Amino acid sequence: MADNKQVETTGHQWDDEEGFPLKEYNNPLPRWWLYSFYATIIWSVIYWILYPAWPLAQDYTKGLLGWSMHGQLQAELDQAEKLREPFLKQLAATPLDQVSKDPKLLQFARAGGKSIFGDNCAPCHRGGGEGGPGFPALVDDDWLYGGKLETLVETITNGRQGQMPAHLDTAGGALKGNQVDDLTQFVLSLSNKATDKDAAKRGEELFKGEAGCQTCHGEHGKGSLKDTVAGAAIDHGIGAPNLTDGIWLYGGDAKTIRESIAKGRSGQMPAWGESAVRKLDPVSIRQVALYVHTLGGGQ
Repeated sequence: MADNKQVETTGHQWDDEEGFPLKEYNNPLPRWWLYSFYATIIWSVIYWILYPAWPLAQDYTKGLLGWSMHGQLQAELDQAEKLREPFLKQLAATPLDQVSKDPKLLQFARAGGKSIFGDNCAPCHRGGGEGGPGFPALVDDDWLYGGKLETLVETITNGRQGQMPAHLDTAGGALKGNQVDDLTQFVLSLSNKATDKDAAKRGEELFKGEAGCQTCHGEHGKGSLKDTVAGAAIDHGIGAPNLTDGIWLYGGDAKTIRESIAKGRSGQMPAWGESAVRKLDPVSIRQVALYVHTLGGGQ
């Protein structure tokens, strides 16, 4: 009896060579599948009504709930700002040298400073503060203007302008080519790299005399932060580097040092204070200073 039962088909039939036609059955879909499918249709209609969904010529449908991704993001940002506000006020009121005594405040300052540093300072000083040719490394203890927190805040706020004059006569200086060579050898000797002792001796006379290098770099070549001239301290604002430690801003090989002496160097750290084109508020500058100070080279 079961073999004689008629089964509903779609009416589509394939004939084979042996006389047994192939028919496509019209089996109904499972009820759970159909109900799920109908539910998705109903939900899509509800979604179109409640949420922004359809683009218009110059706008889009807002939905009855008035929700949007931009609005949600702004609400989350506002909430985050409320959570940050007490820490920002505390950071603004706490002396810089006392921040490290409050681990939570220091952690907050460093986290914010790292983010600000990444957005504004990393293009020159690199993401980890390791610096590069012409851009000082911030992870060592070799500073041009000083690595104390107050000095870092001043540097970030007002910027810095460094100028190494050209000494070669063809570049606007007063020295001949052979004198520049001698001066190069003396500078190399300050970090035990000189190859011509006689030239280095002549270069020392130029360094302390006609070339006038000791005025900025000091009579021992240790830079404006650490050296003196005739027993008097050098203005720290000059930013003359230490030539004795083997740490170089543009490179410490003979060719690069000669180029620096011959043609000079010019470097600028932009001001980030509120009066500058690039504006950071005082608390943000404090955060960056504290972050930089803890990179490993803070004094």
